[in-house]
This record gives sequence, C-alpha cells and structure tokens, in this order.
Amino acid sequence: MRSPLLSAIFHPLNIVMMGLAAFAGLVSAWWLFPVGLLFWGVMIFNVARDQSLRLNYEMQQRAPLASRFQRYFDRVERAQVSIFNTLATASSATRRVLQPVRDEVDVLTKEVYALCQRMSTLENYRVVSQSHTDLTTDLEHIDKAIARAEDDAVRRDYEESRQALQERLAKLQGVSTQLERVEAQLMSLANEMDGVVTEVVRMQAAGADSAAAFVPELVTRLRQETLQLQIFEQEATRL
Repeated sequence: MRSPLLSAIFHPLNIVMMGLAAFAGLVSAWWLFPVGLLFWGVMIFNVARDQSLRLNYEMQQRAPLASRFQRYFDRVERAQVSIFNTLATASSATRRVLQPVRDEVDVLTKEVYALCQRMSTLENYRVVSQSHTDLTTDLEHIDKAIARAEDDAVRRDYEESRQALQERLAKLQGVSTQLERVEAQLMSLANEMDGVVTEVVRMQAAGADSAAAFVPELVTRLRQETLQLQIFEQEATRL
C-alpha cells in the first residue's frame, strides 16, 4: 500500500490539477503555473492528512505477530478502528470532545503492537528451544554421568555442563513466565478495549456536553494501561 503522501500525489484530481497548472502556465500566463502549484500543494496536503488513509496505512505496515499474541492485538486493533469510525460519524462538537480518547487509543495500540513484537521474538525463541532439545532430560543424563564419573577432571567437566544447562533452563523458565504474564495482561486489555468501544458509542450518542464529563476518567484509564505495557516491555529487555 502507498504511503499517504504518495497516495495524495497520485490521486487523480491532484494529477489533473498539476496538468492544468502546467497547461495554464504554458499557453496563458507564466504566473498561473506557480499559482496552480500552490493549489496543487494544498490539495496534496489535504489528502495526505486524511485520517482514514493514515490509519489504513499504519495497519498495512504492521508485520504479523506470533499467533499467541496476534489474536489479542487483532481485538485491540478492531477496537481502534471501531472508535475511529464512531467518531467519524459524530458531530463536530462531539468529535472534538472525544478526540483525546481516540488519541490515547492510538498511542495504546502502538504500544501494544511494540510489546507484541518483542514478545513474539521471545515466543519464537521459546518454541525453538523446546522443540530442539529436552533440557530436563539432558539434565538427568548429566546427573547420571556425574554419578558414574570416577575421574575428577571428567566430573568437573560434567558439573560445568550441568551449571550451564541449569542457567539455560532457568532463563527459559523465566521467558515462559514473562510470556504468560504478558498474555494475561493482553487478554485483560483486549476485554478492556471492548468496554472502551461501548463507552465511546454511548458518549457519542449522548452528545458533547454529556460526554465531556466522562472523557478525563477514560483518558486516565487508557494512559494507565499504556504505562503498564511499558513496564512489561522494560522487564522483557532484561531477560
């Protein structure tokens, strides 16, 4: 999919406008060309800043995630689109009142995707590690070898291997625990976002004056969710 800027440049009306500006400058008066360019630039700007175009482009640019997390992100993304569509059909006054909610939802969605990307890397590491080796069986094998070893040097080598294997097993268990915590958080967040969609629809129907009283509390909740995800992401970098 083209970026919003390229979509604006290659929009049929904008192409026609550029052609008309060039034609007017050549056959009429030279100063009509820069004037036409000015109008062309305004048209490019208006199309490029179209919110639906920008949202669609962002969605298309997102790479697939690990299936464990993709389903939760899909729910969050659907909530983002639902809120966008709800505000698009609202009155201008209601849209202005609810804009902070949409802004926070956009920030939260980006944070969810960033976390899911990082967790997808850990999930792939976990799956590959568990599919290629059985660390618990290897540990039992080394314990038996240590018990049989009569040479001190051989025993030390086995003990060093056992320590390295224990460290790897502990790290893998830490990764699994972190993935489970993040999955639980994402499940809770997906349910929360379904509720946010319902609240936005209700506020949109109630009108700007009524919605204004509920927006600050909802914005605070969304910011807290974003902060919690950032904490999880910081913890993941230490694994």
